[in-house]
Amino acid sequence: WRAIRPMLPSAEQFPYTLRVVSEITESNGSSSMATVCGTSLALMDAGVPLAKPVAGIAMGLIKEGERFAVLSDILGDEDHLGDMDFKVAGTANGVTSLQMDIKI
Repeated sequence: WRAIRPMLPSAEQFPYTLRVVSEITESNGSSSMATVCGTSLALMDAGVPLAKPVAGIAMGLIKEGERFAVLSDILGDEDHLGDMDFKVAGTANGVTSLQMDIKI
């Protein structure tokens, strides 16, 4: 919701109630970022005048000693076993939401 909300039209521009249900039947990555992308596409397909399309990605960090690796589009195990996961969503013009979990 936080990622999409800044792109929604005002109540005056679009005086309708929106309800989006995202049912994840299987996951091999970030279900929240899949929900952001799917919601943006579904709303545009339904004719909701979004200001801009929104997409998102989950990234991670694995640290061992002084070495670290940054991972993009992380899988479930990388999310669970990594030292940090970072989700960012936005448009071509800027960020609409962030979430970071640090485990170290």
